[in-house]
Amino acid sequence: MNEPVPGSAPRPVSPTRRAAVVTSVISLVVGALEVLASVVIWYLTATDTSDSPWLGLGYVLALFVGVPGGVAATLGALGWMFADRTSGLVLGVLAAVVAVVPFLLAIP
Repeated sequence: MNEPVPGSAPRPVSPTRRAAVVTSVISLVVGALEVLASVVIWYLTATDTSDSPWLGLGYVLALFVGVPGGVAATLGALGWMFADRTSGLVLGVLAAVVAVVPFLLAIP
């Protein structure tokens, strides 16, 4: 489709593609870390043997961190996959916004 002409200089990478890849990779990493933190919080809540009535909040916190992390990782992967198109940049930025939501809501 867009094959270079033999003997010509390679085309430079467009800034839109570079921005899509950077935002997608950052949100993919942050989303994966959020999912990992959610798994750890869920495990620690499940293995706690105390009879505290506040123990159930651990599961809520795990979901509060893990769901946006999973969505951000999915959108980041899609943004990276479609980085050659404008939709890749849109998905990458949307993934970065979703990945930051737990941090923004946790700040008083």
